[in-house]
Amino acid sequence: MTRVLRHVSELDRWEMVLGAPDPRLAPYILRYCDYDERTGSFVRRRELPGVRVVAIMNLGAPIRVRDAEGEWETHHDGFFAGLHDRYAITETSGAQRGVQIDLTPVGAHLLLRLPMHELTGRVVELDALLGADGPLLHEQLADARHFEQRFAALDAFFLARLDDAVSPVPSITRALTRLHATRGTVSIGTLTDELQCSRRHLNAGFKDHVGVSPKLLARILRFTRAVELSATTLSWAEISQVSGYYDQAHMVRDFQQFSGSPPTDFVRRRLPDGGGYRAD
Repeated sequence: MTRVLRHVSELDRWEMVLGAPDPRLAPYILRYCDYDERTGSFVRRRELPGVRVVAIMNLGAPIRVRDAEGEWETHHDGFFAGLHDRYAITETSGAQRGVQIDLTPVGAHLLLRLPMHELTGRVVELDALLGADGPLLHEQLADARHFEQRFAALDAFFLARLDDAVSPVPSITRALTRLHATRGTVSIGTLTDELQCSRRHLNAGFKDHVGVSPKLLARILRFTRAVELSATTLSWAEISQVSGYYDQAHMVRDFQQFSGSPPTDFVRRRLPDGGGYRAD
């Protein structure tokens, strides 16, 4: 199953084809997104923290990336981005084409064979994590003529890596399931009681398999819920309550850290038709 998002305006146009991976990869890869865009009204986006590891297979002009206070880094073929606790900014030439892969943190841990804390807050070149396989995969995707061929090539690549991947740690997957099911509102004390483990054990497992602490992941989940609800008619007070915040002030704090803007300014940055969020 695929879903297509399109936008056409006087200065901007884009098309994104969203597709699911092979069912055997479903626990590890959330989705593929084949994209092609031309933008004249902006060239920079704010990229928000999320509960996924993002891989970009760039098939167009180089992309520049920097975190909220860092230096610009140029990526030609693409990159992997681990979980972050702040927003980042991406910059293009106004033309962009490629494929985005959204992996679960546990999936990235298994498929990349990497402790996730080594990727936390970082943006890393493809070949640094994939070795010689990275350029070969990039070449396959560049030679493919249709998104279906690109998605099939990605399936084959990740299924081959899955063959010798170790099994996820059950306690970590159970904790992640609970955090996702409650949208980050379950307390860490409740989690450790249910799992019959210490906070130290849970934090250590999350460091390796997720890259951030359970507490930070819960905050990102609540923030993500608030971002979703910001597109509705709910008031900010209602959004903070539904998202599980103690009060509206705590929600505003997370918007400042995770998006770089207070809520009212943040919503003015939203681009239409799934286009993301405009940067300055």
